[in-house]
Amino acid sequence: MSEDAVWCNLVRNENKNDAKQPDWVAPPNENAPEGKKWTKGVKMSDGAWWNQAGWNQLDEEGNLIGINVKISPPNLNNDKPSAPSNKGFQSKPSYGSKQSYKF
Repeated sequence: MSEDAVWCNLVRNENKNDAKQPDWVAPPNENAPEGKKWTKGVKMSDGAWWNQAGWNQLDEEGNLIGINVKISPPNLNNDKPSAPSNKGFQSKPSYGSKQSYKF
């Protein structure tokens, strides 16, 4: 197989409950730890693993005519909060905006 080719495996999204969610998703990863819902990614030529999803492409009558596939890097997910820059340490309190109390 050529390293220039990108192969992705998609299965029907059994958990789809919104029109914006994909109709097709990556299959579950059998090597995931118990309780984790990991999926199989697509290995790119640089060794990075990307996520894949697909949406049904319909004609005016609603007939399936194809599938639009999206392959994106795992850090493109905007639903996840960004990692804190303090690497797990408690952030330093801001004293400048607090009132001073005198007893």
